[in-house]
Amino acid sequence: MSRIQILLPRYFYSFMLVLLFVTCNSKEESSEEAFDINSDLTIQEKKMLVEGIQKLSDWVQHWKEVDASFNPEAFEFERRELFEELEWPEENFIVPDNPFYPYLLPNPDGDGFVDIYSYKVFVPTEGKPGFQPDSEVIYFKSNGMRERLLFIGPSGGFEDAVWLDAEYLLVSGFFEEEEGVTPKIWLIDTAKKSYSIFRHPFNTTFYAKDGYLKKKLSNLEF
Repeated sequence: MSRIQILLPRYFYSFMLVLLFVTCNSKEESSEEAFDINSDLTIQEKKMLVEGIQKLSDWVQHWKEVDASFNPEAFEFERRELFEELEWPEENFIVPDNPFYPYLLPNPDGDGFVDIYSYKVFVPTEGKPGFQPDSEVIYFKSNGMRERLLFIGPSGGFEDAVWLDAEYLLVSGFFEEEEGVTPKIWLIDTAKKSYSIFRHPFNTTFYAKDGYLKKKLSNLEF
């Protein structure tokens, strides 16, 4: 057996060991960099929550009218969830003559628009507008895709929203629990496909679920 034939297996095994080490090390680094859904709120997210609530002054005032003791600073972090990336080709149908056009939320970087009302409210060709049981937050992207950011059934609803930067969208609304209806906030990270939910300790058994929308969508005759 030649010297080359003897050395080849040794070099092969050495190469495989090095490759195995690099692969394992890469996996460890990827794991460390991976998004931790169970992590606590970052300082950035806490600042965004405060900033977003301040920008939704009409929504805050609405809940103060429901109960004068409502404190917008009392929201507490409930949990963080990942959402399925659900999108399909569909151009934004909300054009200037559409009744929902004034309420579109343009992405700060120009990457499309968010709509939170057209799924909930239907506008017939004749008669007065009405409400669907479910709600959806729709993101019409500039690349011609439509993405669902949030969806909720009859137990809750989305009432207002604001972009905080090109990736974070804050949505406010309510959810009906055993104790009653409570204000809710969803802070959506559109890049990481996750959202953080904030619950308010206030609840009421007397809440008009369409009350805020009727005030907000002032151009519709309900």
